[in-house]
Amino acid sequence: MSEEESDIETQGVMEPIVVDVKRIRGHRSSLHLPRQERHAENNEDSDEEISEELEEDEEDMGEGIDVQGPSSQRSPSRSSSRRHIKTKNGKRAVNMTPPDRLLRIAEKKAGRYAEKGKVDKSVQERIRCLALTRIVYGSFHWKMAQSHVNLAEAYLELKGFAVQAEYHTQNAMDIMLSSVHTTSTETEKAEVFRVLFQLNYTLGKAQTMMKKYADADTAFLKADRAYQALAKLLCVTDDECEELEMQLTHVMARLSWRQKKHAVSASQLDKVLELASRRYGEDSVQLIPIFQECGRLEQSKGRHANHEKVIEMFLQAHSIAGANYKDSMELVDTALALAQAYSCTGKEEAESSAEKYLNECLATCTTVHGPEHTKTLDVQDELARLFVRTGREEDALGMLRSSIGPKAEVYGDYSEVVSDTYKLIASIYLAQGNIEKSLRTYKKCLNIETHVLGKNHRKTKDTERTIDILIASPSVSSKFVLNNEDELKKRPRFSAVVNRSKPLGGFKPQ
Repeated sequence: MSEEESDIETQGVMEPIVVDVKRIRGHRSSLHLPRQERHAENNEDSDEEISEELEEDEEDMGEGIDVQGPSSQRSPSRSSSRRHIKTKNGKRAVNMTPPDRLLRIAEKKAGRYAEKGKVDKSVQERIRCLALTRIVYGSFHWKMAQSHVNLAEAYLELKGFAVQAEYHTQNAMDIMLSSVHTTSTETEKAEVFRVLFQLNYTLGKAQTMMKKYADADTAFLKADRAYQALAKLLCVTDDECEELEMQLTHVMARLSWRQKKHAVSASQLDKVLELASRRYGEDSVQLIPIFQECGRLEQSKGRHANHEKVIEMFLQAHSIAGANYKDSMELVDTALALAQAYSCTGKEEAESSAEKYLNECLATCTTVHGPEHTKTLDVQDELARLFVRTGREEDALGMLRSSIGPKAEVYGDYSEVVSDTYKLIASIYLAQGNIEKSLRTYKKCLNIETHVLGKNHRKTKDTERTIDILIASPSVSSKFVLNNEDELKKRPRFSAVVNRSKPLGGFKPQ
């Protein structure tokens, strides 16, 4: 018994069977070629021409649809309500494009739509690829499994649908395990192993998102086994092996992070950083998200976090962004993360560095997006909190008051963001001892929270409880004129049960 068979038996995991079939020279006739190769020899038209023709047909069909408004009169004839079908010489035109060429066109369209951000159209083309693959290759070919994996990846990466991704990867796994897949060349064998890697890789990511951590760990181990088999083939380049290893190590690091295995995740992220530095260069923008992820991982340790390491990671990301970008959102994100890292240290000298980076963020956001943008408003809130921590309440109040108007324009007058701003202003007034202004501001906050969140929400109840405490204080009753509702709140609650030392009724003693 070989080592692989014993390993499979010990783990209880079924593996797909891949058989390598050698092709005999001199027997390559056109009758024995696959369908897609025979069509490639017989037809000289390029896929781009067919793609353009299909797009023109879709435009013609779209223009032929009669769209009538609700006020217009509908025609009684059935032909006018339907789309105009393209005809030739009085006969209906039939699309005779072979399905294998339609498959290649659909794959190109899916990639093109994904690059342009047209998510729904890209997924629709992937579904079309699934149907065409079944026509061309059959229901149990490894190409069918590959089409399922591509659709699962589109659902997961473009739309974030983990359940659909898991469903299609399970279908692909059933196809790979249900039959023996023969390969005639080493390149085709490498394609099969790529499908196995991508299948388990996508399945593990979907199960990680669904918090099925044990199943995700098993899927990543299978993906690693497929990667090891793929790396042994001579037709696979070293760059591809490094890319696959980097992808697999990265998702395994995220899985370990979710499982609270911080030491394992940190070592895996260090390996990803080493591979990415060797592949892309030490100053490449590809390293920015990896440095930021290393910093966030260290921050997630809480009071056991090494703040110096966090600052070092975010500083590396910000330096790379500053060298490659100018007045861009990438520079804002790295500077904001670095400022927050400085603020988490709790040291007074670190607050000056945090303020410097926050001012840099605010200037960049105002230049790129203007004052009425969500990112600009977030930076203003962070800067106001820094002013509060450093004891500059007036500067914080000025910035928060000036941000209420833009926030109302962006989020609406009755929004949770505006209510949170009023609550922060009220807390600053309360810290200064100005109870009257604090009470008025808290009431504005309560009014918005009641309309947006409801009376039974936790935030609404906390604000109402704070207002009740302020109203009950003696200083408010003497300096602040309360309305009828507040006066009723100050009264003790009515109780229908009255305790008496003697029972009612009876006779008076003579």
